[in-house]
Amino acid sequence: MRLKSGDKQREPFHWRTGIAYKTKDRIVIRGYDLNNLIGNVDFASMAYLVLTGELPPEQYRLMVNALLVSMAEHAFSPSSVSARFVASGGVPLNVAVAGGVMTMGERHASADIAAGIFKEGIRRCGYEKISIEKCAELIVAEYKRDSRILNGFHHPQHIKDPRVKRLFELSEEYKITGEHQKLAEAMERATGKVYGRVLYLNAPGAFAAIGCDMGLTPEQLKGLIILSRTVSLAAHSIEEMEREKGWRASGKSKIVQPLELSMQLPEYYDGPPDRSL
Repeated sequence: MRLKSGDKQREPFHWRTGIAYKTKDRIVIRGYDLNNLIGNVDFASMAYLVLTGELPPEQYRLMVNALLVSMAEHAFSPSSVSARFVASGGVPLNVAVAGGVMTMGERHASADIAAGIFKEGIRRCGYEKISIEKCAELIVAEYKRDSRILNGFHHPQHIKDPRVKRLFELSEEYKITGEHQKLAEAMERATGKVYGRVLYLNAPGAFAAIGCDMGLTPEQLKGLIILSRTVSLAAHSIEEMEREKGWRASGKSKIVQPLELSMQLPEYYDGPPDRSL
């Protein structure tokens, strides 16, 4: 069928995608019938397939599973607290979870930004013909000089992020460790020279380095880290809905609530003084 517009023939609108299609009788994902996947592949494999177009080799499947587990919960963080605040307004679960996802930027769950740094660093080693150690020192020095956030390093709640060592151990065990992880570790060492103190790799940084060595793009890694953390956001939102009063403002609570009036006294206000219209 063609639609006419003046003298021109136009196709009717349709989405074009390489991800999936469905008919009345079938659902096909990246060429695989969904019913053949159900019961035969785990969720980590399914996530990898949908994002990349292929089922993962075994060591990648194990690593993706470990990465998803590592970021699924981290107690109170910008995303979980934001989801709780949104939930306290009495909204549906999906709205609260979306509120948490929206906090994932330059300072939280920033594996995609760190991945971009590592990928460009390895490319730079090639076109500038320098070693990984030298490249690491240059990158860290440039970020310090320009007062830019060195994504993938330092964590405000940990001196050494306890997840990093375990993830790198598994990456080594699964024979995934490559140039991007080596660059990340060299950058960690370089921070001691450049900043005068070591800025240790954080979990999103490790997530990024490992993912890059698996050939994943920054956008795919962002998708995986969001997928992982939504488990936490759902749990925190449900707990907020079931255990807490709305608004987080109750003066009858055993602890002072963040929106309680006692937290909003006039002496905490530093805007213009009272005035008449």
